Amino acid sequence: MPNPFSTFSSLSAQSRSAEGKAALADRAKIMQLCDASGQAVVTPAACGSLPHAQRCAIAIRIARANGCEELATTYATLLATMGAGPQVTVIADGAGAADAREAAILSYVDTVTLTPARASRAHVDALLGAGLTDSDVVSLAELVACINFQVRVLAGVRLVEETFA
Repeated sequence: MPNPFSTFSSLSAQSRSAEGKAALADRAKIMQLCDASGQAVVTPAACGSLPHAQRCAIAIRIARANGCEELATTYATLLATMGAGPQVTVIADGAGAADAREAAILSYVDTVTLTPARASRAHVDALLGAGLTDSDVVSLAELVACINFQVRVLAGVRLVEETFA
């Protein structure tokens, strides 16, 4: 299996245009950091009450909500190696929540991803009320921010490729 955390580092080699290759080569360190940040938020050493498989399913959900099937596929490949049960994989498919805890998590994820201006303290309070710790809330916020950032980086790269194709 290819390393799912080399998506951004390998973009330069995959670029179809000389301009795209040059632009990405100049930003190689940034691309490496995109990969490292994805790995840090999806498979951290200490995952709290948000297991790796759940984080990965959330990453897929965010990528799909943004129409970025390329990134969703990358994380789906990783999720397939985690032995996740159907209760986790349905998160990736955009399904509703199985319980109040998951409902609070998915409400936060979907709101920040799709309508970030509507995110509020009430979302954080709902997460805490559902049993997440302060650390879990911060980890979830990092995950959501990072994957949404990765989606935008990929969109920018693809725009450069289309422009110079």
